[in-house]
Amino acid sequence: MTRRFILSFLSALLILLLAPLVPSAEAQASLVAVRVPVAGQELWARSGIADELVIDYGAFTWALVSPAELVALESDADAFQVYPNPYALTLGGETFDPLLSPPRVSPELSVLADPGKPRLHLMQFYGPTKSRWLLELEASGLEIVQYIHPFTYVVWGTADALDAQTQQDFLRWTGDYLPAYALLPMYRTQTDEHVRVRILIHPAAGLEETLQAIAALGGTQIEAQSGLDPVFDLVTVILPGTQLPAVAALPGVYTLQPVSTDGGDRGEMSNQVNAGNVFSNNRAYPGYLSWLGRVGLSGAGVVMANVDSGVDQEHPDLVSRVLPCSGFTCGDDAASHHGTHTAGIMAGDGSSAVMDSNGFLRGLGMAPGAMLVEQLYAPTYYAPGGMLTLMTQSYRNDAVISNNSWGPGSRPVGYDADTRLVDVGVRDADPEQPGNQPLTYVLSIMNGYGGTSSQGTPDEAKNVFSVGSTQMQYSTGSQNLEINNLSINSAHGPALDGRNLPLMVAPGCYVDSSVLSSGYGMICGTSMSAPHVSGAAALFFEKYREQFGSDPSPALVKAAFLPVAYDLAGHLDANGRVLGHPFDSKQGWGRLNLAAVLNPPDEVLYFDQEYVFTESGQTWTVEITLKKPADILRAMLAWCDAPGHGLGGTTPAWVNDLDLSIEIDGQTYYGNNFGDDGLSIPGGTPDDKNNTEGIFLGSLPAGTYTLTVTAANISADGVPNFGGDLDQDFAMVIYFGERLPPPPVFSYIFPLFINR
Repeated sequence: MTRRFILSFLSALLILLLAPLVPSAEAQASLVAVRVPVAGQELWARSGIADELVIDYGAFTWALVSPAELVALESDADAFQVYPNPYALTLGGETFDPLLSPPRVSPELSVLADPGKPRLHLMQFYGPTKSRWLLELEASGLEIVQYIHPFTYVVWGTADALDAQTQQDFLRWTGDYLPAYALLPMYRTQTDEHVRVRILIHPAAGLEETLQAIAALGGTQIEAQSGLDPVFDLVTVILPGTQLPAVAALPGVYTLQPVSTDGGDRGEMSNQVNAGNVFSNNRAYPGYLSWLGRVGLSGAGVVMANVDSGVDQEHPDLVSRVLPCSGFTCGDDAASHHGTHTAGIMAGDGSSAVMDSNGFLRGLGMAPGAMLVEQLYAPTYYAPGGMLTLMTQSYRNDAVISNNSWGPGSRPVGYDADTRLVDVGVRDADPEQPGNQPLTYVLSIMNGYGGTSSQGTPDEAKNVFSVGSTQMQYSTGSQNLEINNLSINSAHGPALDGRNLPLMVAPGCYVDSSVLSSGYGMICGTSMSAPHVSGAAALFFEKYREQFGSDPSPALVKAAFLPVAYDLAGHLDANGRVLGHPFDSKQGWGRLNLAAVLNPPDEVLYFDQEYVFTESGQTWTVEITLKKPADILRAMLAWCDAPGHGLGGTTPAWVNDLDLSIEIDGQTYYGNNFGDDGLSIPGGTPDDKNNTEGIFLGSLPAGTYTLTVTAANISADGVPNFGGDLDQDFAMVIYFGERLPPPPVFSYIFPLFINR
């Protein structure tokens, strides 16, 4: 027996003796998790809860408690949240507690190729991440790859390195990353027919070795990209459908997904509706250029990318608006009705002076002083990393906003690989350059015709500004006065993991704008809604630059527009059903309200990524002093979250979780907890899914109020190219003053309505 063996044996024995006595798997089946917003162990001591089941995060504590302990806690704690099933993972199309009820997996999707080699594994913690836990895992030779909610990490390493960590007191469960997790059920029933698939591969597996193994399984036309995704190599390959499970079993293969084959495309009157320049019956009146003159904005100096199917650059309302473009995604001589129409909505300058019968300039866009860069989405988006390549070339052509009235897929497939890349690009659109190059990405969600979760891809991205469609005009050109109804073509959310989408709605059906051959036309679609928001964002960029001398972050753009959007409660969704108050998965936060953002009646407070959280449990506070009573206070928190898993399906995509709260008269109000009147109500549970959180309070007396942002879980690198591996910044905008008037509600008489 060697000396090294004796020392190893004694070390292992010491770990076992010192390990806390955590409950067995059987005992944990009856436990629930609680989060109490207090620090220290005094509460737990009074409640009789075992210390080893309590994790102190400073701003809150997290504990596993029995039903009896929960009763004791209820008698002692003022406010806390209960999480009955806190460890349920959703992977491979199944939801399961990995410790208590492992998933049902077919043999062909549970067998690992080369099981003795280093490969991907899973590790689940007992609660929100602490940085020292990750440091201990990395010190043992494991590499942290990707966070997956709840409290779980995909890691890379040997089975021995994994086994050596099983006695860590913070570690609840470890297991293999099975082929079933890399291949969703919807993709498993393939025939011998060849299919083009997207594969994410961990670089430590060796890209060349993995590509050779894929080729041996019948892979052809292999394309690979490294360095675009911050974690994975990106591969596109054509494979026999029956070989997908075998590829999923290869070491380093994280996910494989068939490439969608159904991607593609998705006037002044609408500008006036966005600006609120309408009569009491919702009828708009001409004069948008005059209104822009009064607010002193036009979008001057702001460059937007119109990623579409081609723009007629010789159109009289666009001829002076399109900049030269460099790169293989540039439109050059390509032109289409669709791309010309969206470009006109964004930045047509109306110089043709062509008017409709009501005196509206047909070629006048939202930001007539802004400039455009024309890009074609096809065929680039098919290539590995193509979604990010489009964003990179937008940024390199000086665009700060990217309008996308298209998508690579028309079906809801969850947070997939393409969606992940878009979230990467919003934070850093040009990974080859030092630092971060942000890009505000405005997206028309799918023409899904209502229903539930009728979106496409990348509609479920977290960091984009997603936009649905409202009614605007009839195909004849006359105005539809029901401007606060969603148009029947607009998709409804939620995302497959439960997050709300879209974030906002804007006019889309029908909209008058430029088309080919110096003409004008009425087009209906969600494609027409995003360009309104892109143009509005350009005007906000100009305003913010004049006020602060810098560009707003993509998170701040959302935080500025969302809290003052028109509440469409009482109006109709895409299926003709009555809407409630925001925040929901139909109108999002409401309809675009340009005037409230550009010309607010009272002071507005902006906080743009000034503070960075580096640990779960940290807090940031801001005091607001009201010198006089305020009719309404609207605060919006938004952040560019770290990239989600990219697996698709119903697996939760949120990573870093921040909570917005305010305490008034001993009661805590959390973000996104609203009552029947659309205002915030006390109590409830913090929103752990959405990365936009609002608090709306009415009738506040004069005094000082403190808003708090709590880092509920900092589990990944939300601010790449800065600091450590765990961090997250945020933006916040606070409006206070007069309450926004609700849009008018009319009586409706419908013909026979058919659900679609």
